Amino acid sequence: AILTGVTLVASQLKELAFIMSLAGATLGNALIYVYPALMFRSAVKNMGDKASKGLKREVPFAMLSAFLGVVMGGIGAKMAFSLL
Repeated sequence: AILTGVTLVASQLKELAFIMSLAGATLGNALIYVYPALMFRSAVKNMGDKASKGLKREVPFAMLSAFLGVVMGGIGAKMAFSLL
């Protein structure tokens, strides 16, 4: 949905630097930081009692990584909007 919206807006703009920076800030950070952390948390949760204590202790660190990814994405999006 996000990619479709970004593509539609990009088709109407002559200056593509804004779209490239916004898409990179949001989609790039989500792909690199947020989605892997959410998948790891889900995998550990689905393991139930089979998950080791070490794996369970890693989940908060993975969620911290996801949070930092969201923060960095927000900073990148703010910088993208400053190009307008």
